[in-house]
Amino acid sequence: MAPRLYRMERRAEGAEETRQRILQATMALHTEQGVLATSHKDIANRADVSVGTVYHHFPSVDSLVTACGVHVAEVLPLPGPEAVNPRGPRGRRIESLARTVVALYARMPWFEKLRTERHAVRALDMGISMREEAIRNLIRRALGRSPSAKKIRIVESILDTAVVNHLLEFGMDQREVATTLASIINAWLEGGRS
Repeated sequence: MAPRLYRMERRAEGAEETRQRILQATMALHTEQGVLATSHKDIANRADVSVGTVYHHFPSVDSLVTACGVHVAEVLPLPGPEAVNPRGPRGRRIESLARTVVALYARMPWFEKLRTERHAVRALDMGISMREEAIRNLIRRALGRSPSAKKIRIVESILDTAVVNHLLEFGMDQREVATTLASIINAWLEGGRS
Protein backbone atom coordinates (compact mmCIF):
# COMPACT_ATOMS: atom_id res chain seq x y z
CA MET A 1 0.00 0.00 0.00
CA ALA A 2 2.87 2.42 0.62
CA PRO A 3 4.01 2.53 -3.06
CA ARG A 4 0.48 3.52 -4.16
CA LEU A 5 0.33 6.32 -1.58
CA TYR A 6 3.73 7.54 -2.75
CA ARG A 7 2.58 7.62 -6.41
CA MET A 8 -0.59 9.47 -5.44
CA GLU A 9 1.43 12.07 -3.50
CA ARG A 10 3.81 12.52 -6.45
CA ARG A 11 0.85 12.84 -8.82
CA ALA A 12 -0.73 15.48 -6.56
CA GLU A 13 2.58 17.39 -6.43
CA GLY A 14 2.81 17.26 -10.22
CA ALA A 15 -0.76 18.47 -10.61
CA GLU A 16 -0.09 21.38 -8.24
CA GLU A 17 3.08 22.31 -10.15
CA THR A 18 1.10 22.27 -13.41
CA ARG A 19 -1.64 24.38 -11.85
CA GLN A 20 0.95 26.91 -10.67
CA ARG A 21 2.55 27.07 -14.14
CA ILE A 22 -0.88 27.71 -15.64
CA LEU A 23 -1.61 30.38 -13.04
CA GLN A 24 1.73 32.15 -13.65
CA ALA A 25 1.18 32.04 -17.42
CA THR A 26 -2.33 33.44 -16.98
CA MET A 27 -1.16 36.29 -14.79
CA ALA A 28 1.60 37.21 -17.23
CA LEU A 29 -0.80 37.22 -20.18
CA HIS A 30 -3.45 39.18 -18.29
CA THR A 31 -0.95 41.89 -17.42
CA GLU A 32 0.45 41.98 -20.96
CA GLN A 33 -2.75 41.91 -22.99
CA GLY A 34 -5.71 41.90 -20.61
CA VAL A 35 -8.21 39.26 -19.57
CA LEU A 36 -10.51 39.47 -22.57
CA ALA A 37 -7.70 39.04 -25.11
CA THR A 38 -6.32 35.96 -23.32
CA SER A 39 -7.65 32.57 -24.39
CA HIS A 40 -7.19 29.16 -22.81
CA LYS A 41 -5.08 28.32 -25.88
CA ASP A 42 -2.79 31.30 -25.22
CA ILE A 43 -2.40 30.16 -21.62
CA ALA A 44 -1.68 26.57 -22.69
CA ASN A 45 1.03 27.75 -25.09
CA ARG A 46 2.65 29.97 -22.44
CA ALA A 47 2.48 27.28 -19.74
CA ASP A 48 3.59 24.54 -22.15
CA VAL A 49 0.59 22.33 -21.43
CA SER A 50 -2.39 21.17 -23.48
CA VAL A 51 -5.54 23.28 -23.74
CA GLY A 52 -7.40 20.40 -22.08
CA THR A 53 -5.07 20.63 -19.08
CA VAL A 54 -5.87 24.33 -18.70
CA TYR A 55 -9.61 23.57 -18.84
CA HIS A 56 -9.16 20.72 -16.35
CA HIS A 57 -7.66 23.07 -13.76
CA PHE A 58 -9.62 26.20 -14.71
CA PRO A 59 -12.83 25.46 -16.64
CA SER A 60 -13.83 29.12 -17.08
CA VAL A 61 -12.44 32.63 -17.34
CA ASP A 62 -14.00 33.39 -13.94
CA SER A 63 -12.14 30.45 -12.34
CA LEU A 64 -8.86 31.71 -13.84
CA VAL A 65 -9.49 35.28 -12.69
CA THR A 66 -10.52 34.12 -9.21
CA ALA A 67 -7.31 32.08 -8.83
CA CYS A 68 -5.23 35.04 -10.05
CA GLY A 69 -7.07 37.30 -7.59
CA VAL A 70 -6.28 34.97 -4.69
CA HIS A 71 -2.62 34.99 -5.68
CA VAL A 72 -2.52 38.79 -6.01
CA ALA A 73 -4.19 39.16 -2.60
CA GLU A 74 -1.41 37.02 -1.10
CA VAL A 75 1.41 38.91 -2.82
CA LEU A 76 -0.14 42.41 -2.68
CA PRO A 77 -2.50 42.40 0.28
CA LEU A 78 -5.08 45.11 0.65
CA PRO A 79 -3.89 47.93 2.88
CA GLY A 80 -5.26 47.65 6.40
CA PRO A 81 -6.50 50.42 8.67
CA GLU A 82 -3.10 50.63 10.38
CA ALA A 83 -1.82 52.45 7.26
CA VAL A 84 -3.51 55.64 8.50
CA ASN A 85 -3.37 56.77 12.13
CA PRO A 86 -6.82 58.29 12.82
CA ARG A 87 -5.45 60.31 15.76
CA GLY A 88 -2.85 62.24 13.78
CA PRO A 89 -3.44 65.65 12.22
CA ARG A 90 -5.46 65.52 9.00
CA GLY A 91 -2.51 66.62 6.86
CA ARG A 92 -0.42 63.71 8.11
CA ARG A 93 -3.32 61.30 7.67
CA ILE A 94 -3.63 62.39 4.03
CA GLU A 95 0.13 61.99 3.53
CA SER A 96 -0.04 58.44 4.95
CA LEU A 97 -3.00 57.68 2.73
CA ALA A 98 -1.22 58.96 -0.38
CA ARG A 99 1.99 57.03 0.40
CA THR A 100 0.01 53.82 0.93
CA VAL A 101 -2.09 54.12 -2.21
CA VAL A 102 0.81 55.20 -4.44
CA ALA A 103 2.98 52.32 -3.17
CA LEU A 104 0.16 49.87 -3.88
CA TYR A 105 -0.56 51.14 -7.39
CA ALA A 106 3.15 51.36 -8.23
CA ARG A 107 3.32 47.60 -7.66
CA MET A 108 0.22 47.07 -9.80
CA PRO A 109 0.77 49.00 -13.06
CA TRP A 110 -1.53 46.52 -14.81
CA PHE A 111 -4.48 47.37 -12.54
CA GLU A 112 -5.60 50.24 -14.77
CA LYS A 113 -5.77 47.96 -17.83
CA LEU A 114 -7.70 45.24 -16.01
CA ARG A 115 -10.10 47.78 -14.56
CA THR A 116 -11.32 48.62 -18.08
CA GLU A 117 -12.48 45.01 -18.50
CA ARG A 118 -14.15 44.62 -15.14
CA HIS A 119 -17.75 44.70 -16.34
CA ALA A 120 -17.16 41.91 -18.84
CA VAL A 121 -15.80 39.43 -16.26
CA ARG A 122 -17.78 38.96 -13.05
CA ALA A 123 -14.87 37.66 -10.95
CA LEU A 124 -12.68 40.55 -12.10
CA ASP A 125 -15.35 43.07 -11.15
CA MET A 126 -15.70 41.50 -7.71
CA GLY A 127 -11.95 41.55 -7.08
CA ILE A 128 -11.56 45.13 -8.24
CA SER A 129 -14.56 46.22 -6.17
CA MET A 130 -12.95 44.74 -3.05
CA ARG A 131 -9.71 46.66 -3.70
CA GLU A 132 -11.59 49.89 -4.35
CA GLU A 133 -13.61 49.52 -1.15
CA ALA A 134 -10.41 48.97 0.84
CA ILE A 135 -9.04 52.23 -0.58
CA ARG A 136 -12.31 54.04 0.24
CA ASN A 137 -12.10 52.77 3.83
CA LEU A 138 -8.61 54.23 4.10
CA ILE A 139 -9.87 57.50 2.63
CA ARG A 140 -12.67 57.61 5.23
CA ARG A 141 -10.12 57.00 7.97
CA ALA A 142 -7.82 59.73 6.62
CA LEU A 143 -10.61 62.28 6.22
CA GLY A 144 -12.18 61.53 9.61
CA ARG A 145 -15.61 62.49 10.96
CA SER A 146 -18.01 60.82 8.51
CA PRO A 147 -16.92 62.42 5.24
CA SER A 148 -19.50 62.89 2.50
CA ALA A 149 -19.65 60.41 -0.38
CA LYS A 150 -18.68 63.28 -2.70
CA LYS A 151 -15.54 64.09 -0.70
CA ILE A 152 -14.54 60.41 -0.66
CA ARG A 153 -14.99 60.13 -4.45
CA ILE A 154 -12.99 63.28 -5.12
CA VAL A 155 -10.06 62.07 -3.01
CA GLU A 156 -10.36 58.63 -4.61
CA SER A 157 -10.19 60.26 -8.06
CA ILE A 158 -7.09 62.26 -7.18
CA LEU A 159 -5.42 59.06 -5.98
CA ASP A 160 -6.65 57.01 -8.95
CA THR A 161 -4.39 54.34 -10.44
CA ALA A 162 -4.44 56.14 -13.82
CA VAL A 163 -3.16 59.35 -12.20
CA VAL A 164 -0.47 57.45 -10.26
CA ASN A 165 0.62 55.52 -13.37
CA HIS A 166 0.75 58.67 -15.48
CA LEU A 167 2.93 60.51 -12.96
CA LEU A 168 5.25 57.51 -12.53
CA GLU A 169 5.55 57.17 -16.32
CA PHE A 170 6.34 60.90 -16.48
CA GLY A 171 9.41 60.14 -14.39
CA MET A 172 8.38 61.05 -10.87
CA ASP A 173 9.36 58.61 -8.13
CA GLN A 174 6.82 57.17 -5.69
CA ARG A 175 7.70 59.60 -2.92
CA GLU A 176 7.28 62.59 -5.22
CA VAL A 177 3.96 61.29 -6.56
CA ALA A 178 2.63 60.69 -3.04
CA THR A 179 3.79 64.10 -1.81
CA THR A 180 2.29 65.89 -4.81
CA LEU A 181 -1.08 64.14 -4.56
CA ALA A 182 -1.24 64.65 -0.78
CA SER A 183 -0.52 68.36 -1.32
CA ILE A 184 -3.33 68.61 -3.86
CA ILE A 185 -5.79 66.87 -1.53
CA ASN A 186 -4.75 68.92 1.51
CA ALA A 187 -4.96 72.20 -0.42
CA TRP A 188 -8.43 71.24 -1.64
CA LEU A 189 -9.55 70.31 1.87
CA GLU A 190 -8.11 73.51 3.37
CA GLY A 191 -10.18 75.45 0.86
CA GLY A 192 -13.25 74.24 2.76
CA ARG A 193 -14.67 72.23 -0.12
CA SER A 194 -17.08 69.42 0.50
